[in-house]
Amino acid sequence: MDGITVEGLDEVVDSIEKFTQKYPDKAGDFLRKQAMETRKGIAKEARAAVDVNTANKYSLGKAGNYRVSQVMGYGAGQYVELSAKSPHFHLIEHGHQLVSHSGKPIGWVPGYKIMDAEAKRQSVKVPINFGKMVDDFLKEVDLE
Repeated sequence: MDGITVEGLDEVVDSIEKFTQKYPDKAGDFLRKQAMETRKGIAKEARAAVDVNTANKYSLGKAGNYRVSQVMGYGAGQYVELSAKSPHFHLIEHGHQLVSHSGKPIGWVPGYKIMDAEAKRQSVKVPINFGKMVDDFLKEVDLE
């Protein structure tokens, strides 16, 4: 019995090699893009929820006030970190004790949970965007 010959296998192998070579960069680019969209959504939510002064250097209503890290990790362990530059963001996000000038507690200011709300919105958008990115990439490397 002679060996089995499969035509077109070389093209599939080439496409898979292209995919594995380019995947880490594509995944990192996707993560960074999604983090930037999340950052815009957080700033928009902050403008809607909180009376913000966008002229202020540390305004929560400016997308530039949220830092998106470079992509860290490798392969399936890639991630980006998103943080606020405003020193008071945690007070707005989680709530805080309101105190008088004498230091006596006079009430509680509830948090707005801006990050939580945007994370929920993104949890719906990201899988859809990821599917589109993978489909486009598979077309790019002729694996569709």
